[in-house]
Amino acid sequence: MMTPTARKNIFCSLALVAAIWFGFQANNVQGMNRAQYRAQIRSMPITQRPNRFGHVYGNNVRRVHHWRHGR
Repeated sequence: MMTPTARKNIFCSLALVAAIWFGFQANNVQGMNRAQYRAQIRSMPITQRPNRFGHVYGNNVRRVHHWRHGR
């Protein structure tokens, strides 16, 4: 028989796995592959692109633009 702590740990682990899985699925809502997504992002002006992890230069350009000109 499992202890309540073990059940809690299993439930938390499953919830974490589900959250990660659905987070990855949410990024691919339109059914684009990575190359199509990148092409779409590159075709946008730098101030209109979404912030992306690891894109320090572009994120800072957008941040400064929004500070100076508003949203």
